[in-house]
Amino acid sequence: MPKDLNGWSVEALRDAVNEVEARPEAGLLTWKSRVRWDGGFGLDVRPESIEQLGTAMPRHFTLRGDHPPELLGQNTGPTAIETLLAALGACMAGTFAAQATARGIELSRLEVEVEGRIDLSGFFGLRPVAPGISDIRLTFDAEAEDGAERLPEVLEATRALSPVFDTVTTARHVETRLAAAGER
Repeated sequence: MPKDLNGWSVEALRDAVNEVEARPEAGLLTWKSRVRWDGGFGLDVRPESIEQLGTAMPRHFTLRGDHPPELLGQNTGPTAIETLLAALGACMAGTFAAQATARGIELSRLEVEVEGRIDLSGFFGLRPVAPGISDIRLTFDAEAEDGAERLPEVLEATRALSPVFDTVTTARHVETRLAAAGER
């Protein structure tokens, strides 16, 4: 297998897998972010850190969120739905590339088209329909010189191992609470 494949050091990828295999606690990560609303649908998301083994990896950027004017926003950033679909597509693409790399398959092309539908009647509480995204579809356009016949296997591994795909397709416990005065 080559030293570098699909933009990764194969050795570094193997080392990461071996580290988590030997020390499962090394695979436990905690992401922390803060969202600040500034009116309408406008908000700034500031990822703060990713924690691993008691060490924080600081993050230093802001993601802007908003809606287009036709959906009552100022068009200063993507909607939360667009961000979620982008996260799903990005995680699936990254997982696909990692799984291809783990199998020694060099990708010459990888694009993922992501789409989903939403019924605003649910968001506005007008009808008893789910307010969430439905009919999510991901279409992979992948090419490989050698190993192309194994790309369906890579896609199945991607479906099984993508953290964001798992999160959006499996019911999860999400705690919500209102901070008491003085906790801010």
